[in-house]
Amino acid sequence: MARSSIPTPSAAGLDDLVRRVEARGGGEFVASILRLDDGRLYHEAAPGLPRRYCQAIDGVEAGPKMGSCGTAAYCGHPIYVPDIADDVLWAPLPEIRDMALDAGFRACWSVPIMGPDRRVLGTFAIYHREPRGPTAAERRLIAEAAQEASALLIEAALAAA
Repeated sequence: MARSSIPTPSAAGLDDLVRRVEARGGGEFVASILRLDDGRLYHEAAPGLPRRYCQAIDGVEAGPKMGSCGTAAYCGHPIYVPDIADDVLWAPLPEIRDMALDAGFRACWSVPIMGPDRRVLGTFAIYHREPRGPTAAERRLIAEAAQEASALLIEAALAAA
């Protein structure tokens, strides 16, 4: 599916943000930034995720029960899935769920990236290697990362205007 020409920040800036968040996890998780474009999600930064997995997700429609990120983008609030293997939000995406599990990811926590008008711009997600929910510190970390990603996306849009 073709993507629109919505401006994006440099890949280096988004990759840097993802890598800084991953470094705080000490190798226990990887992170990603997905951009919502015309109701569908696309990876903008995911240096630690398998390429095949990213390709499978690119173009997935945001909606209820569309994994952690698709659901977070659809409903506009954080979605914390403690175990991808048996969560109802991942059931409609069996191939993507199985790819995540095969890659060693058991939990996925996704927070919407919000624009100044409270419109969802995308999601910031953490894939944890253990099945569990996030700690309070991890919730703060992912919320802060989503705010920084929002600033980067808004800055890119303003620069393109």
